[in-house]
Amino acid sequence: MEADLARYYRIELADLWRGLLTLRRLAVLLRHLPSESATATALGGDGWTLSHYLMADMVHATTGQPHPADPRVRRAEEEKKARLEQARERAERRRQELADHDS
Repeated sequence: MEADLARYYRIELADLWRGLLTLRRLAVLLRHLPSESATATALGGDGWTLSHYLMADMVHATTGQPHPADPRVRRAEEEKKARLEQARERAERRRQELADHDS
């Protein structure tokens, strides 16, 4: 966060204690850091900018295949795996309930 404040706004975090920066302004500046900032990435962002997404979409449009580094593809695959695992767990619980019921 401190490095991003210096990089993007030329502000020192120490200005908060010096009285030159309010908490409100700090919050606004942090909220509007670019998606490729270290802070956004540390908070779970993928570090991709709009340009990155547009270029990945161009690859997809011209080749018919999603760009392998596209975070949307990775997220979709992770969500699909999570849904499949949940379905397996539900099926196993149902099997167990039926086995218990038959006993």
